[in-house]
Amino acid sequence: MFNGKISFIVAVFLTAMTLSINSYSHGISSATAKISARPAGVVEISVQFNFIDLLNHNSHDYSLPVIAALSEKEFGLLYNEVIKLFKNNLKIKKGSKTLPPNMRLPTQAQMFSLIKTEFIESKITHKKPYTFSDRRFYQVMNFDVRLGNTQDLAQLSVVFPKELGDVYVTYTQSNNQEIHRGEVWRYKAL
Repeated sequence: MFNGKISFIVAVFLTAMTLSINSYSHGISSATAKISARPAGVVEISVQFNFIDLLNHNSHDYSLPVIAALSEKEFGLLYNEVIKLFKNNLKIKKGSKTLPPNMRLPTQAQMFSLIKTEFIESKITHKKPYTFSDRRFYQVMNFDVRLGNTQDLAQLSVVFPKELGDVYVTYTQSNNQEIHRGEVWRYKAL
C-alpha cells in the first residue's frame, strides 16, 4: 500500500511538471488578435501567438529545448518561415478587395532571445516567469491599413492564417474627445 501511494504521488508530480512545461509559463492557450478602429479610417491589427505552437501546426515535434538550442542561422530559417506565413496568409479585406497592410514585426534577435529566456526560466523554478508584456512585444505581429473612412468598417474582414489555430479576437473603437485647457477628462460612452 505504501508503494502505491508513492507511485501515485510520483505520477501526480510528473503530470504537474509536464503541464507546467507545456504551458510555457506564459498563460496563452490560443492566439489572440486585437483589432482597433482609429480615427481617419485607420485599423490596427495586433496578432499575439505562441511561436512554438505555430511551428507545430503540422504535427511537427518542435519543443522549447530544441528551439532554444538552435544556432542563430537555424532559428533564422524558422523565423523567416513564420514571417512568410503571415505575409502570405493574413488577409485584410474591405469588401472583396484585399488591402496591403503596413507591418511592424519583432526582429529575429528579439524573438530568439525570448525563446532562450523562456527555456532558461522554465529550468529555474524559484524565478518568476518572464512577464506577459515581454511576450506581447516580441511574439506579436502588428499590421495597419487605412480604410478611407469609418463607414467602411462594416466592410472590414480579416482572414487569419489557419496555422494559428483558434484566434480570440477583441475589437475596440476609439472614443476620441477634445479636452480644452483647464478641463477634466471624464469617460463618455460611445
